[in-house]
Amino acid sequence: MLRDIIDNIIEKLAENQVSPVYSAFDGRALDRKGRSFFTVVGVSAFESSTPIYSQYMVYLPFKAELELNVTAPDKSSAEELYEYYDNNIAPVMLDMSGLTCSISKMSLKFDSNIQRLVLTVKLRVSGITKFERSTP
Repeated sequence: MLRDIIDNIIEKLAENQVSPVYSAFDGRALDRKGRSFFTVVGVSAFESSTPIYSQYMVYLPFKAELELNVTAPDKSSAEELYEYYDNNIAPVMLDMSGLTCSISKMSLKFDSNIQRLVLTVKLRVSGITKFERSTP
């Protein structure tokens, strides 16, 4: 289910020309992710509620904390990184169909390991996932 949430977000970002976007489960080395802006999507917390059963479907309410790490190109300013997030990623996240989304934390740091600025955005997300009931 976590991969489904992450994959859905990656898909929505790609549909809105935000790329490249990677899953937190992606083991690709940093040097293979490119020198431009790139985003990594992960889930840092997840909680599900009691399932709701209908004749053919199961509905599972959930809450999650998503973590988006947006890495800037070399020698980019904090202003350019914030502008990239505000113009490209924030509108997509706030308009995710079927999810309620709000920012819980935003931080900016210079990652000395890669010599680039990284914007970390934590989002509180809630929604309902559904799947077909299996037949006995």
